[in-house]
Amino acid sequence: MLIKLIKYELYDLLKSRWMLGMTVFYGLLVYSLVKFGGNTRKAVVSYTNLSLLTLPLFSLLLSINYLYTNRNFIEFVLTQPVKRSFLFASLIISLSFSIFISYAVGSGFVFYYLEGFYPPFAKTLSLTTSLIPLFVSLGILSGLLVEDRLKGIGLVLLLWLFFSAMYDGIVLYIILAFSNYPIEKLVLFLTLSNPVDFIRLSSLMEAGLYEVMGFVGTWAKKYLKDLWFLPIPLSFLYTAVIFMLGLIAFKRKDF
Repeated sequence: MLIKLIKYELYDLLKSRWMLGMTVFYGLLVYSLVKFGGNTRKAVVSYTNLSLLTLPLFSLLLSINYLYTNRNFIEFVLTQPVKRSFLFASLIISLSFSIFISYAVGSGFVFYYLEGFYPPFAKTLSLTTSLIPLFVSLGILSGLLVEDRLKGIGLVLLLWLFFSAMYDGIVLYIILAFSNYPIEKLVLFLTLSNPVDFIRLSSLMEAGLYEVMGFVGTWAKKYLKDLWFLPIPLSFLYTAVIFMLGLIAFKRKDF
């Protein structure tokens, strides 16, 4: 039953204009950066930063909008002998996989056509795609907790702002406010505990621009050079926690 639900939802999602638009968007983004950037390495760094801004946003908005739009379908499925855990898992898997396909096809094919296989770009794709299930789970959880569509979209936009800008602002405030104290380890922990910042740091290390992150980048260059994949298990750990919270909310929700 789980496989049937995933197939149906995936088919419904892949024919969506949103997915086609996302594929075209990332394809044009890669083409523009590579063609007019003048340097492949800098183009990859720029693309990583832009992906870290847009991919979480798309994942949050598409997942919460899909939940609100397909409420009747969810209610119908729940009238059948289907476990709620199967239906919830199918929503997360189908949304994550469809966004992954749009992102990977739009960016990967265009970059390979222009530059061929480039290991730093392959690493960027593997790291950034690990964020998709995390933010899809956050979007679904937000939709389950907030009934009103406008309030729900406002909540996911606030979450996106937190991870993309506010979190860094909080870390910067801590650095400035407690500059006279030995807070290096605390700042390092805060930076590495955020998968978005961790992926950005890994991209800068790959491009040899780790100095941009200050002492955090210097420390990471020394100890984490060969552990560039760490953001992936970190993202999956957060995804598992949010998935369980979402599953509890889904089982308790009265549709």
